[in-house]
Amino acid sequence: MKNKFIITKKNNSYNNSITSYIKNNDFTKIMSLFSRMLKANLWKDYSFSLQKENIIFCFYRHSFETPVYKIVYEKKSNNFKIWTIYHQNNKVRSSTSLEKTIKWIESRYLKSI
Repeated sequence: MKNKFIITKKNNSYNNSITSYIKNNDFTKIMSLFSRMLKANLWKDYSFSLQKENIIFCFYRHSFETPVYKIVYEKKSNNFKIWTIYHQNNKVRSSTSLEKTIKWIESRYLKSI
């Protein structure tokens, strides 16, 4: 028996609509970073959340801890977006390029991977 779940949400208010989004390619890059760290046994879990102005990706060593790294995507306007890295809730780096952000995180683990 196949189960089908359909979730619908009616949103009549324009102010409550979520305007942040990322490209599918960017999501794939973030998930491949997580899979490399998972394979190296450095990260165990991840989460992401949508907010009105940004998307937050969190990476954990263990599910019950605070995130080791957070990658926050902020869309300031149609032409300007920024990726910010937080290490244990401290802002450490910002960039307009996701590739530079991922390379910086990987450089922290260069010896392990």
